[in-house]
Amino acid sequence: MDSDIVRLLLALFLVLLNGFFVAAEFSIVKVRYSQIQIKAAEGDSMAKQAEHIIKHLDEYLSATQLGITLASLALGWVGESAMHHVIDNLFHSLNINFSESTVTTISVVISFLIITVMHIVFGELIPKSIAIRKAEATTMATAVPLRVFYTVFKPFIWLMNLMSNGVLRLMKIHPASEQEIHSTEELQLLVKQSADSGEIEEENYEIIKNAFDFTDHSAKQIMVPRQNITSIDFADDLNEIINKIMDSGYSRIPVYENSIDNIIGVFYTKEIIREFVKRKGVLSHEDLSELMRESFFVVGSKKISDLLKIFQQKKQHLAIVIDEFGGTEGIITLEDILEELVGEIQDEEDDEEKLVDKVGPNTFWVKATQPLDEINESLPKKLTVSEESEYNTLAGFILHALEDIPEENQEFDLENYHFKILKMNNKSVEMVELIYNEPNNIVDDIIEKLGED
Repeated sequence: MDSDIVRLLLALFLVLLNGFFVAAEFSIVKVRYSQIQIKAAEGDSMAKQAEHIIKHLDEYLSATQLGITLASLALGWVGESAMHHVIDNLFHSLNINFSESTVTTISVVISFLIITVMHIVFGELIPKSIAIRKAEATTMATAVPLRVFYTVFKPFIWLMNLMSNGVLRLMKIHPASEQEIHSTEELQLLVKQSADSGEIEEENYEIIKNAFDFTDHSAKQIMVPRQNITSIDFADDLNEIINKIMDSGYSRIPVYENSIDNIIGVFYTKEIIREFVKRKGVLSHEDLSELMRESFFVVGSKKISDLLKIFQQKKQHLAIVIDEFGGTEGIITLEDILEELVGEIQDEEDDEEKLVDKVGPNTFWVKATQPLDEINESLPKKLTVSEESEYNTLAGFILHALEDIPEENQEFDLENYHFKILKMNNKSVEMVELIYNEPNNIVDDIIEKLGED
């Protein structure tokens, strides 16, 4: 009888051992690595052990799978024979008059059912549930024993991995890492879910969201277009140049000769004013030429993430954006780039006028010279943004759609909006009124969806 108790205790131990490896496997896959890193950085020794395991996830998952296999095989061998022996003795002690073969058959079936239920419930389901609900605590609790097991069986684990990877390569399947890699879209969704649940503040969410889009934007998409550039003709009268510099409100102003397509340098407002005061208002064109800084040029297709690095390396704050013919297409500043990350940066000289001003129900006044993707953020339905950079602004969208230059007060319909041109500046669209026409019924929505597909 003592031997039966020992074998039953051994079977129970194997069930728990199987549960240990199951819990370890699910917890190291489920746990958030960032949480373990934080605790490890704070000096938690158990977290450091867990961090090592997560860094070598493939190897330790193989260790847990080996442990589960060994425990299950041993349980089947020890457990069923122990239970069979106990049940067989029980039949004999109760003087149940069955044939020996019948008693053996019943004992085998009952012992198999008992061991199977124990294995599934206590060795699989319960440990799995605990590991999923308490992933961090389970990972740290199982870390040290799992590392010991891995160290003991490391040669065998290495051999198993080598064999399995070899078979996969013969099947022309590249062995994949067990590490969870998130795509950009998945990361954006995770960040949005965290913001919706309140884990991330709205301001921080906007910065993170902007960071995902940052590398996609080019200089042309966020530049100040040439018609809006404040610039100085070097041939102008000195007093006119000084007054324009002082009234501009900008720290750097491009300087051109004959045409804005021929930019010859940049004035630093602070330097010009300092010299103007120092020389008591006596400055010549030669003096201004000496104070002029060299201009920095970039092409419109330059990614702003790359341009930011160049600005840092060259200690530049302003670049002239040129087109394919070498003409001036616009300017871009360090502030323009940073605003793509942190949002609008207002200073005392900035105009507080909104890009989109809601003036009535579904009625908006929009600055047409601004980037269309920024305007879309304030509209009930987004207008189509060019994927091939054919246009970047609302004005460009209108010209591209009409294939003609509109006139002031001209009205037309595009993409669920009624347009009215409120203001033109020469041939440039400056201000537009948009009236959103809401879909009348479900059929309109379906037609619209089919059109998008």
